[in-house]
Amino acid sequence: MRVYPCLSALVAAVALAAQPVSIQFKPVDRPILNERLRRVSTKNAERAQRLREMFQEAGCTGDNLRDQEVKGSKIPNIICTKPGQSDAAIVVGARLDWWGRNGQGVLDNWSGAALLPSLFQSLPEGSPRHTFVFIGFADQESSPAGSRYYVRQLSKDQKSRVQAMVQLTSLGSATTRVWMDRSDQKLINDLARVAAAMKIPVTGVNMGEDIGRDDAAAFREARIPTISLHSLTQDTFSLLDTAQDNVELIKPDLYYDSYRVVAAYLMLLDAVLTPPAR
Repeated sequence: MRVYPCLSALVAAVALAAQPVSIQFKPVDRPILNERLRRVSTKNAERAQRLREMFQEAGCTGDNLRDQEVKGSKIPNIICTKPGQSDAAIVVGARLDWWGRNGQGVLDNWSGAALLPSLFQSLPEGSPRHTFVFIGFADQESSPAGSRYYVRQLSKDQKSRVQAMVQLTSLGSATTRVWMDRSDQKLINDLARVAAAMKIPVTGVNMGEDIGRDDAAAFREARIPTISLHSLTQDTFSLLDTAQDNVELIKPDLYYDSYRVVAAYLMLLDAVLTPPAR
């Protein structure tokens, strides 16, 4: 695993020179995040059902919440949409299922999936500039079927209107990290601006060349800018698919910091990304 310097140091000039923008959001209380994290199940059908229920509790209901059946998968993609003033979209995705044999798969990757309803809930009232699409992806371990299917069913025009894809994986075991060589530089710079403003540490850490396709791969292949956020270190990476991958592996304060910086980051993206003209 290669470690990069702190992002705020890498782009301090960008953070200082940038014109101020609003990064306000509606914070979800910390106990709610912890309770959602503890709803983990080692059964994938139950994970999908619990994510669906959490989206409903967060206010995503009716036509805005749907299952997308994925060919060959036993569970669907769970998709929650916040309609915006335009159909230009920002996608926030996390792997939903778990295919390990040990532990509970909390760090890998219920920690990412369980954060999606809270991020939806944090969006301000009214319509954002962009349409936000939150997705719990099915079958990431199957090369990854859920995200690949989602991208393939988009029309050429729909793909052109996805402005960014934010991938959440393995959060809360340490401070927020960025998978640098799988992330768009402009999206990294925008995250650094938020992290610097909130005084929340964000570091660049790649997870190694031996890691296969991730859920952001299908978006990158469609020329959609992506950023992949995680909290893995040399020590915590070795705990994946072990008995220690349970709720106790997540540090509540660091998990809440990751939530806060991502929630604010989504608001910044909504402000600075320009929807393509029709």
